[in-house]
Amino acid sequence: MKLIFKLLTGQIKCHPARFLLTALSIVAASGVVIWVVSGYDALAVQFDDFSDEYMGRYHFVLAQAEIQTGVGAEPEISLPEAVISELSQDEDVAELVSEAQTRIQMKPLKEKSSQGRPTEQGRAGKKPGSKPGPPEKGKPGAGGPPRGGRYSFIPPLSPTLVGTNSANPPYPLKEGRWIEPGSENLEAAISVKSASDFNLSVGDQVHIQQVNREAIMTIVGIVEQVKSIGRGRFGPGPSRGPAQPALYVPVSIAQTVTGKTPPPVTISQIRLKESTTPAEFQQRWEAKLATADPPLTLLSTADITQDIGDSRSAAGARSQAYSATGIALLAALFIIFTALSMGVHERIRQFAVLRAVSMTPGQIGVLIGLESLLLGVIGWAGGLAAGWGMLKLMQSAQPALFGAGTGLGPWCIILSGVCAFGGALAASIFPAWQAMRITPLEAMSGRSKAPGISRGLLTGMTISGIVLILINPILIFLVPMQHQSQYALYAAVGYSTMAIGFVLLAPMTITLIEFLLGPVVARLLRLDPRLLSAELSSNLWRTLGTCVALTLGLGLFVSTQIWGYSMLKPFVPGEWVPDLLVNFKEGGIPDEGFQIVAQVDGFRVETCLPLAVEQTKLKKDLTGSQERTSVSRQNSVVLIGVDPERGIDGPDPLIRLQFLQGNPQTAAEKMRQQRGCIIPDHFAREANLKLGDSFEVLKPEDPEQAFRYEVVGIVDLPGWHWMTKLSGLRRRGDRAAAMVFADFSTVRNDLDFDKINFFWTQTKPAASLEKMGKELTEIAAMYPGAAQPTNYQGTWKIGATNFGPTVRVSTRQGVQDLIHNRANGMIWGMSQLPLVTLLIAGLGVLNTIIASIRARIWNIGVMRAVGLSRSALARLIFAESLLVGLVACCLSLGFGVMAGWCGAGISQYVSFFGGLQPSLVIPWEKIGFGFGVTLAICLIAALWPAFSICRLKLLQLLQAGRSAM
Repeated sequence: MKLIFKLLTGQIKCHPARFLLTALSIVAASGVVIWVVSGYDALAVQFDDFSDEYMGRYHFVLAQAEIQTGVGAEPEISLPEAVISELSQDEDVAELVSEAQTRIQMKPLKEKSSQGRPTEQGRAGKKPGSKPGPPEKGKPGAGGPPRGGRYSFIPPLSPTLVGTNSANPPYPLKEGRWIEPGSENLEAAISVKSASDFNLSVGDQVHIQQVNREAIMTIVGIVEQVKSIGRGRFGPGPSRGPAQPALYVPVSIAQTVTGKTPPPVTISQIRLKESTTPAEFQQRWEAKLATADPPLTLLSTADITQDIGDSRSAAGARSQAYSATGIALLAALFIIFTALSMGVHERIRQFAVLRAVSMTPGQIGVLIGLESLLLGVIGWAGGLAAGWGMLKLMQSAQPALFGAGTGLGPWCIILSGVCAFGGALAASIFPAWQAMRITPLEAMSGRSKAPGISRGLLTGMTISGIVLILINPILIFLVPMQHQSQYALYAAVGYSTMAIGFVLLAPMTITLIEFLLGPVVARLLRLDPRLLSAELSSNLWRTLGTCVALTLGLGLFVSTQIWGYSMLKPFVPGEWVPDLLVNFKEGGIPDEGFQIVAQVDGFRVETCLPLAVEQTKLKKDLTGSQERTSVSRQNSVVLIGVDPERGIDGPDPLIRLQFLQGNPQTAAEKMRQQRGCIIPDHFAREANLKLGDSFEVLKPEDPEQAFRYEVVGIVDLPGWHWMTKLSGLRRRGDRAAAMVFADFSTVRNDLDFDKINFFWTQTKPAASLEKMGKELTEIAAMYPGAAQPTNYQGTWKIGATNFGPTVRVSTRQGVQDLIHNRANGMIWGMSQLPLVTLLIAGLGVLNTIIASIRARIWNIGVMRAVGLSRSALARLIFAESLLVGLVACCLSLGFGVMAGWCGAGISQYVSFFGGLQPSLVIPWEKIGFGFGVTLAICLIAALWPAFSICRLKLLQLLQAGRSAM
């Protein structure tokens, strides 16, 4: 063992630059892991403290065992009254408090108003005889101070309405008093965060709205709230439990606002007697609760912590940590692999002599393994030190972003160790095997010949690589996933085989690039093409490791770009969308006002059409939203009534739909005569609908009343999601499964519209949005009325322009620009880690070039002796570096296209944004940037080796022979 350590230290002393560069690469890779994982560690340390505070004085939360936690419509939860009653009578229960939670929209009132009982909303579009809305002076105002920061365009999130029978607040009171449980007074207590967001204090009044019912409440108390984890509303949190933030009201008021008697109980909080052991109580009740209908469960503090850890936000941070570890591990693996392969090649004669003097193959393997392990130790320790220093530096510079909990947590240490040691040990296997195969007879060889690949092996590797690459698209597109639980298996098999396939394809790619592009690069740099005829293939394993290390970062960058923009395409509004959509947020336009709207300066009069719009629930769960929600699997649709002749089938129709099944003429006729409707293709696919099928939708104000529509056309409708999301077309919820077109008169009669709030139109080329908005505001003032319901995103200050409280205008171009800007930022954020990996791989390129020069230093001296100039020598080194970069670009393009395409395909089964079957999009401009960065890294890596070798005189080159630089 002593001899092995001497040989190890001797190798390091002989090639200090190579060892330091490789170690620095591992330090950088470990540092990347620490930087990413520290964010998850900072979140994880808050979970326990949050859970303790979240439970307050209670031991358990009684909740439904399984609920739909995906983004989408609010799940309908109702705990059985019999179970709650039985629990409350348990001798170990000291207190049981039930809560009825429901979503509302809340706005502060500009002026104080007298208290009044909840009333039906005076909704424009209701036929005569509807109940009036609240008094004019009680009209909701904008309320709340403007908020700055990254999300300043998002108004405050309305709290959850909580009807409670508790005589005491769930958390300490900060100000005022608690509500009286059995009171009929319109009083409420509010969480401190909502009070701050809406600029409310005790005594202020708020207007709350739930579907078509509303009330004006007086704030009598402000209650403390558990501090959010991470980034507030975007951070992780429990899927079940007490609402955060909340507007607390007596159960009787919740009953009137929701229109349900009694309001369904969402959760019950249980406090036990001091003499009771919580674990025994939970064990005694769990079996009985599991048999209830629906199944129930008791959530303890530990369960809440686990629930937070399983949340979408926490899972995303954890997934990002694992991804960073995997990427950094692979980068470390190939960089160390390249360095060890160089060392084995250069020491063939040395190993042969050692074998001749009785050193065993096992000892040779141990030597290589120790060399690799030493690199891992230095990389891990250096990465921890560098990561800790960077975190402390950022913590002092940005204390708001890097709190006291930021540091080297357990996951940082574990995952960075996995990266360093896992990459080091895996990288040593093949070089150690090569070294162990060296025989004593090879000591007689005058030159160390680089191990190559035979033509048969090269062909076999290429064929095997192609076969392995094809497995992933076959699994995704020809053998579709039957259940989401199969995702892990599909991803593990498909992407692993594809990655291995491209590694096996790399030797052939190197050979082809050298053969095809070598002469081109030589001529561009004014070199003899024969000088580049075997620059890469002369030591194929060394080149392979470097190219694959570069491909790791660049390939992930390319695949991220292709996946991102392919997934984006179905969400960008197409040319079918008219230029401008008008939303009259208050009141409504009667029939006699339609022409007044059409005459707005800037509108093309002949194209302006009124729309009868409502977001209606589906009578049956056609899309399977109860099993799993996604952007196309929801329980409601946006139903739009439009004039079939002018909107669909006219000589110059307003909505230029691309029909996939059916045609405009037949569809328009059946819309008028047979209650026909036109649906998008993804909805037809998810709901299993075809031409001639029908489905029913429910009237929002009267869910017992349903209306049937027949499918008369199936169209391609890209971008309808964002057009409805930000414009206010989604009147009843944040999500919808589809935009459905039907006859204007039919929809209007079904849903009792006597006034209209939406108009679609084309605009004149020189139309001014400000002038049109001003004129529309004047029209809105002619027809005042109550505020109309809208989704939360329909109140944001992006994607549309608000003209006072009455008019909101959306344009196709504005939504397109918003989506592209937002997507560019998100995709760039996902691409940063691959680019950092690419920079780390640049150190491997530098190592490769140094080793290449060292191996050929005698040959370089001979070429200089026969007339090769210093300038030509420098260009030769740059040419070799460029060829390495071109190989990486070629491999990355192939990997990126396949991975991006397959990623978009598998997203249809597992991503919330799947279900739309996106087409392949290759953003050449973005990919070109990545290629440019790669080639620049390769050229920069060649600068120092080129400068160093060109400084040596001819005699120094010839005398150097095979000695170290």
